[in-house]
Amino acid sequence: MKSIIHFFLITLLCCCQDSNQKNLVHLKASADKQAVVVQMEGKVLGISKTGLEPGLVTMANDSIQYKLWQDGNPLQLHFNLFNTSVLGQGSASYSIPDVNAKNVKVDLNFFDADRNVKSLNKRIIFRKGTISITQLSDSQLRMTFDGEGSGIMEYGKNFPISGEVNIQY
Repeated sequence: MKSIIHFFLITLLCCCQDSNQKNLVHLKASADKQAVVVQMEGKVLGISKTGLEPGLVTMANDSIQYKLWQDGNPLQLHFNLFNTSVLGQGSASYSIPDVNAKNVKVDLNFFDADRNVKSLNKRIIFRKGTISITQLSDSQLRMTFDGEGSGIMEYGKNFPISGEVNIQY
């Protein structure tokens, strides 16, 4: 898994010729230390494990809610799971928006404070794609996501979003 991440980041580094090169070099050098890595809108954003604020994890009424952030970091990740049966299974895969057709079962969104849009659209909704949870327990969350999303009020203006979460709490 680590070699895939390194390959992905090196490929991006070689292809990227803009100011994001500095960020890519930093992320490649500390890929094992990242709790969250997100690629969207031509940028790779991350939240370090060492600077991760005490996560807001709420478990109640068959739901789990995560808020992952780091002081001074423009990225926040919010993940809500409204069917905790996956705790017994340890892993699950969700196809968005199909799985949420009748009732919302899983929700993934991000906040990018550096996004050059109106404040409401700094919240980015994962609208279409796959969320794969490889490990979920009372002390760990490992998942990947790959799909499309847009600002909360930017319907029809989807852009690619992919990444992974690897936290222990």
